[in-house]
Amino acid sequence: MKVKKLLIIAGVFILIGITGFCYFIGVSVFNGSTQLVNNEDTSIENAKSYLEMVDFDLEEFKSEYTIEAIKIESTLDDHIIPADYITVNGNKNADTVIMVHGLGGNRVTVYPVAKIFLQNGYNVIAYDQRSSGENTARYTTFGYLESHDVKDYVVYLKDHIDEDKKVGIWGTSFGGATVGIYLGSEEANENVDFVVLDCPVSDMSYMVYTEMEEMNTGLPLNFLMSMGDIATKMKLGFSYEDANVSNHISKTKVPVLVINSKADQLTPYFMGEDIYNSITHSNKEIFTVEDSQHADIFFDYPDEYENSIIKFIEQLP
Repeated sequence: MKVKKLLIIAGVFILIGITGFCYFIGVSVFNGSTQLVNNEDTSIENAKSYLEMVDFDLEEFKSEYTIEAIKIESTLDDHIIPADYITVNGNKNADTVIMVHGLGGNRVTVYPVAKIFLQNGYNVIAYDQRSSGENTARYTTFGYLESHDVKDYVVYLKDHIDEDKKVGIWGTSFGGATVGIYLGSEEANENVDFVVLDCPVSDMSYMVYTEMEEMNTGLPLNFLMSMGDIATKMKLGFSYEDANVSNHISKTKVPVLVINSKADQLTPYFMGEDIYNSITHSNKEIFTVEDSQHADIFFDYPDEYENSIIKFIEQLP
């Protein structure tokens, strides 16, 4: 009997140890995949260095357009979502594009591309995504929770312009996932006239898997993914599969232009293709280049990039 009791006790301790280990691994993967950036590294001041690197004249931009700093409160978890409302001549009642930056950026880093829309008569709202710039929301979730922020700005915009004005959304990389997930909602179908996705992330599972692979922990990747998925579900209420952009965007009725590159190693070419092929309607286009690195298509092919967007918008009913 004593031996049997000892075996039971040992079994309980082993089970507790395994459970504790799995929990530790799950939380570690969760933290590594949902706290990818912070406000300090993505500060507005750091964005100015980026603009200098891409040879963008920030002061000239500020003198040419009216930029109003605005803030709205998230309807999801009460964090503040800061933005710049950029108008051509101070008139807000115009066709407007909401711009969603990628991971590591903020609302200012989209200014170079914003000029495309501004020069073609569109106003721009560029906002800070979660944990970026001045948005202090804690977690980054490959577009899943972020999609609520873009929804809030669509609602805000619809309250500030007439019904006959167009609402467009541009999202790049991580921001492309944000927009793609939002497009799966009926609210998006009712309020958005067109979308441009530049080098979009299509799959949270792939991105987390790649991140874990690069860490080379020595543990089986499928085990790490499973534990991270469980921890994400426990802490935030959604799974990796819930953040699959293709699943969401398959429900959209909004016209979509996908822009991608065959040389992109961060969001590989297949991601843009998967998103494009998941859209079930025919009012969609894909513009692909051969040799640009991630999110560099605008800088490598500025004329072609602009023409693809404006041509796509102008042919819309």
